[in-house]
Amino acid sequence: MLIYLSLIDCEEDISKFELLYNTYRQTMFYVANDILKDNHLAEDAVHTAFLRIIDNFNKINDVKSHKTKGLIVIIVKNISIDIYRKNKREREKLDILENEISINSNEHTELSELSELEIAISKLPEKYRQVILLKFSHHFSDNEIGNILKIKPDNVRKRISRGKEKLKSILKEMQVYNIE
Repeated sequence: MLIYLSLIDCEEDISKFELLYNTYRQTMFYVANDILKDNHLAEDAVHTAFLRIIDNFNKINDVKSHKTKGLIVIIVKNISIDIYRKNKREREKLDILENEISINSNEHTELSELSELEIAISKLPEKYRQVILLKFSHHFSDNEIGNILKIKPDNVRKRISRGKEKLKSILKEMQVYNIE
């Protein structure tokens, strides 16, 4: 709580914030944990909510009013939803990459060029490998790849182009193909 109090200047606001903190922190944690289902993430949401409340502290007149409780619940709920969505996107990205790894490890092909190509792709930097695998292995469009990786379609096309160039140089180093 000292962190929050250090952000407040006026002595009157400090006592008002202490009352607010002691009155609503359990409610805030309950709301956040109900959405996130994780104690640590809920604590992070409550912490972020208190920081946001301090930024808007001048809008709070009566700490024990229903209006204040509603404001606080809305703030912590929105922050918790943002954290939930962010974690969901990260889990989806990891699932796609894990799926890609399992597909690559389970595919055994008789063509030595293909396995050497897979080795060359695995040597690409992560950001190029992701777009190349999504584009040519999963046949996603540039817009779909952009949505998955949260980048613009123009950036997807640029990464594919740079990834291809990098892949050519890796294959040249491996002396697999006679690439000009």
